[in-house]
Amino acid sequence: MTDGQFTKGHLITLLISSAIGVGFGAAWWFFGASSVSGGSTALVVVGVAAVVALVAWLVLTARRGAGLPAGGGREESPFGKQYGIAVLLMLVGIFAGARVLSAVFDLPEAVPAWVLFVVGLHFLPFAKLFGSRRFLVLSALLCVVAVLAAVLAVAGWTAAWQLVPGFGGAVVLWATVVAGLLGTDRQGATSPAS
Repeated sequence: MTDGQFTKGHLITLLISSAIGVGFGAAWWFFGASSVSGGSTALVVVGVAAVVALVAWLVLTARRGAGLPAGGGREESPFGKQYGIAVLLMLVGIFAGARVLSAVFDLPEAVPAWVLFVVGLHFLPFAKLFGSRRFLVLSALLCVVAVLAAVLAVAGWTAAWQLVPGFGGAVVLWATVVAGLLGTDRQGATSPAS
């Protein structure tokens, strides 16, 4: 996330972006689980367990990072104007595309794949904003999952419109959170001795 020393500011950015990933991953997971006819209870339990485990890891990371040096304050925060523009463009793209898919092409079932694709695209500028190539990987993987959903659905597996973006989006987002937390742990940035 940074070429210099890992600071409390960097940790806060990591925790905020990770919490967003956990939350939206949960939303995708539970959307996927709600699309399963019968047997979704086990999937809900798995989703709850994943969220609880990731939130516990975030809390532990925050506590271990208490001794980090100050730095990376508000003026260095990536959550500024460019971030807001990327999110706004994503929202416009989601709603415009959903409207076109539903009203023009009569394909409302394709909306989840469209949403995941646009969410994936909105991560592209984050690589520069956050100083992490992990966002490029996240962007590519979310877009690939969305395209895979469309390909599978067009090939005849219509449940793919919901199941692939639901579970695929969750797994990609949660895996990105795990990669960020593991990277921080490997750097020793949040070890108890820090």
